[in-house]
Amino acid sequence: MDRKIGNRNYYYFSGVVHIHTTASDGTEGIEKIIATGKEVGLDFMMFADHMTLEHKENGHEGWHGKTLVVIGYEHNDAADKNHYLLFGSPRVYPASLTTREYVAAAAADRVLGILAHPDENRSRMGKYPPYPWTEWSVDGFQGMELWNQMSEWMEKLTPWNKVALAFSPRKSMVGPTERLLKIWDEINLKKRCVGLASVDAHAFPIKVGPLTVSIFPYKVHFKALRTHIILSEPLAEDFETAREQLFDAIRESRVFFSNMRWGAADDFEFYAVNDTGLVITGGTLGLDDRTRLLVKLPRRATLKIIADGQKVIETVADELEYTVTRKGIYRVEAWKKKRGWIFSNHIRIGV
Repeated sequence: MDRKIGNRNYYYFSGVVHIHTTASDGTEGIEKIIATGKEVGLDFMMFADHMTLEHKENGHEGWHGKTLVVIGYEHNDAADKNHYLLFGSPRVYPASLTTREYVAAAAADRVLGILAHPDENRSRMGKYPPYPWTEWSVDGFQGMELWNQMSEWMEKLTPWNKVALAFSPRKSMVGPTERLLKIWDEINLKKRCVGLASVDAHAFPIKVGPLTVSIFPYKVHFKALRTHIILSEPLAEDFETAREQLFDAIRESRVFFSNMRWGAADDFEFYAVNDTGLVITGGTLGLDDRTRLLVKLPRRATLKIIADGQKVIETVADELEYTVTRKGIYRVEAWKKKRGWIFSNHIRIGV
């Protein structure tokens, strides 16, 4: 969808990041999953099976009707930690590489690299231990998953709520953890690092008494967390061009993400304006005495503005105008009671 902000038109597209298929540990084939994505109206789908580009090699990457399908893969180190989503990679890098080596190899190839579920923090659950990111001294990545749907579900799982969360998995969804948001803000004070939402879709079957339940079927995943990108022009009909538009929007942090359980977020706006110009999320603007941040929500919610990692204002509203008086990086959170709804990336003011 398109909208006018200031005197410019912007184009909003929403999709899902981090989808697994039967090429690794997902439970459905890619054709069926793409059909589900088209059914629910996804603008883009970003697949990332473990250590394989099989679907890219088989020609599944491209336009599928009005849905842009991008095939990447998920890399990990020898200890099965430091999972890394790679999009636009020319090959699967050797499994023997260290974390520093595969991050560097991807950066040299100008591959879009995203830290996967970097703050997983839970007890081992059968054959599914936590897979956190531990190599924080490594540089070269472009972003991180701030909100991973499967990680959050597993982190909140207990012997007492297992049945309830198996049948209503979206009830576990609260939002990104404070510990990861703090790390993300600190990184952005030094360099640009985009924050995304991730479905991490597998549709795992689990036994609940005599029943077998699919946790987060693909359609449920696709109706929950969405990543939204903002472009200055529509996605191109040419696939290669459209894919680069998607990658560039992510690299440049022209991104926000939302939990559709609390309503569609397509009408969300966050921008900064002063006498020198206007920028949207991901942009940089100089500071003057007329610099303002403007936020518009689809409906009322608890609205927070975060500056350099610290909350500077919180109010219940569907619109907010905030006068900026100091340099810094600014972002927005919208909450429905104690549940996260919309999270922006940063706007840089005077930095």
